Amino acid sequence: MKNKRIRLNLKKAIYLQSLLEKRVVRRDGFKTPLKIVAGVDVAYLMGYGIGASVLVNYKTLEAVERKYSIVRIDIPYIPTFLAFREIPPMIKAIKKLDEKPDIILVDAHGIMHPRRFGEASHIGVVLDIPTIGVAKSRLVGEVRDNNYIYYKGETIGYRLDKKIYISIGHRVSLESAIKIVSHLTVHSIPEPTRLAHNYADEIKREIKKNPGKYIEEKV
Repeated sequence: MKNKRIRLNLKKAIYLQSLLEKRVVRRDGFKTPLKIVAGVDVAYLMGYGIGASVLVNYKTLEAVERKYSIVRIDIPYIPTFLAFREIPPMIKAIKKLDEKPDIILVDAHGIMHPRRFGEASHIGVVLDIPTIGVAKSRLVGEVRDNNYIYYKGETIGYRLDKKIYISIGHRVSLESAIKIVSHLTVHSIPEPTRLAHNYADEIKREIKKNPGKYIEEKV
């Protein structure tokens, strides 16, 4: 049975983004030394969003905890409004973690966004937790020779190894975000979000095997 799509009121969504953007803190506000960081991602199946959160030891890069959530998705994909679609399963998965992470890496943009309020910033402000946006593509801005990304006269992010686009989410400076993501990147993407992506896909495969169990028991 298909979901009944909800028409997102873009004017209200823009107003909310503009309002919450004022709460974004662009300086460091996380505990040091970092011990536990998290990665979050979302996969989709049969009209549901599978939010996955994975806690990683900052020093060893080993996963120490994994949680997931399954949430019905009624809002369609609309560029620059992805948070309204993906935040519910992400936040639900984050809140299931037994230990609160020192910082969260979100597989999405932070202030590298037309209204300076992408998904990573949205999650950070709503949960009041330090976040970093780590996206695989550039949404706005121009990459210059030093790999910093500029948009409308402002530095909004950084391109790492031509594959990862780093931006401030909340309560972290860009320079700290670059250092943290660089430390966490072993493969082509940071380990926390790579593991979260793989975990979301793992749950997706399990749901395909037994959809009744997961959809009925876990939502």
